[in-house]
Amino acid sequence: MGIMVSGSEEQSKLQERISADLRERSRSNSKVEGEDVDLVEDSEYLKNTTKTGRFSWFWFVLIVLAALALVIIFVIK
Repeated sequence: MGIMVSGSEEQSKLQERISADLRERSRSNSKVEGEDVDLVEDSEYLKNTTKTGRFSWFWFVLIVLAALALVIIFVIK
């Protein structure tokens, strides 16, 4: 969409029309009236996932130790 607008009054009217159109589209696309726009947290992809537990630091330590072991192996060789 390419519309050239000169003047701040015309631009503000155009912006108001565009935002009103987007709001209307958002309302018509929602399943239930008053429902928020579908966000990432609402997606089916994340439905059965869990957040990282309190022992996630353990994996970080293992990765650092593995990297350190690789460095030592290649430096000694």
